[in-house]
Order: sequence, then structure tokens, then C-alpha cells
Amino acid sequence: MPKVNHEYVIRKKNSIIEAALSVCKVKPLYEITMKDIIHASGLSQGGIYRYYSDLDEILVAVINQSNSNVEYTQEIDAINDNSNSPKETIENLFTFLGKYIKENLPIVGKIQFELTIIFANNPERQKKMLSSISENESGQYLIERLFSTIHEGISNGSFKPVISPEDIFPFIMTSIDGIVRDVVLQKCYGMFHNAEKPLDEIRLLDTLCKSVLLLLGSK
Repeated sequence: MPKVNHEYVIRKKNSIIEAALSVCKVKPLYEITMKDIIHASGLSQGGIYRYYSDLDEILVAVINQSNSNVEYTQEIDAINDNSNSPKETIENLFTFLGKYIKENLPIVGKIQFELTIIFANNPERQKKMLSSISENESGQYLIERLFSTIHEGISNGSFKPVISPEDIFPFIMTSIDGIVRDVVLQKCYGMFHNAEKPLDEIRLLDTLCKSVLLLLGSK
């Protein structure tokens, strides 16, 4: 094969990732085959393997690119800097999270949900893929800021919790996980189609926020 420059290789790998992402939008991650990506990319089988060793390497690249596209730590810092009280910070963080879920769940949420299914059924693939998947630091950062704000509000007397923070924190995490799961199931897979109306991520997060503030005894 003739020598090619680095930029050419990057362009080719990115085009393969884009082709794989287009497949992820219409087919469950756990059902995707290398043949699907070859067809979507327009490359030959040999052409694909020049840039990626196997299917899992491509899927990891898609996941890492999706994670890198949701960098929002600066927006979280702006919320923290521009809020006038711990209560306002919490309200603004939940509002931001609701809007983020609404905008990104059809792609990022779907991929992450289907990845858990792959891992549950293929421990070896989990071990192999997790070692190469870059963590979405923005999501962790938002939770850290939320919990830090709660501690700050308790310390300065803004909050008088009716239950311990050690019980409130798991409640927040499991509630967010449940909202994300059910919204993904409804909007990406058509489940709960008999519900009176579609789930509204923003309203659900707003309700969760109000519940948390009540548990915190917010003034």
C-alpha cells in the first residue's frame, strides 16, 4: 500500500466513524456487524481493516467521539458563578440537565443504554471495550457540582435536610437514571406508547428538583 500522510488517515478514520454512527442511529448497538459499517462507509472489507482492527474498536471510537461532543463543564461553571444562592444553583443545574437530556438523548443516551446490554451479555467484550472508552467527565462534573452545592447549602444554613444527605444523594442518582432510561425506551424504542402523552424530560427534572429541595428543607 502506498504511503499516506497522517491527515489522510485521520480523515478516513473519521469517515468510518461517521458511517458507524449513522448505523447506530437506526440499529441497536448490540446487533451491528462489521458488514453494516462496510456497507455504510462504502469501503471494502480490506479498506476498513486498514484503519480498525475489529468491530469493537470502531464502536469504541464512536462512543469516545460522542462523549467528546458533550463537553459542558464551562456551562456548569457559569451556572455556579451566576447563581445567587445554593437553591438557585440547584434549580439551574436541574434545568440545564433537563435541556441536555432532551437535546442529546436520541444519540448519546441510546448508545449508552445499548452499551449496557452488550456488557451484560458479553463480559469479555466489556473488559476489552471499557479499557479503551474515555469517561464522560462532564456528566461526573455536573453531579459533583450538584452534591457540592448541597453540602454548601447545609453548611451555611440555606438547607435544613429532613433526611440525611447520604440518603438524598442515591435518591438523586437513581431518579436521574430512571428518567433517562424511560425516556430512551419511549423515544428510541417506542415503548410506553399507550401513555397519555410523551415523557417530558424538562418537566421530569423540574419535578425531581422540587422534590430534592423539599427533602433539603430549602428556605
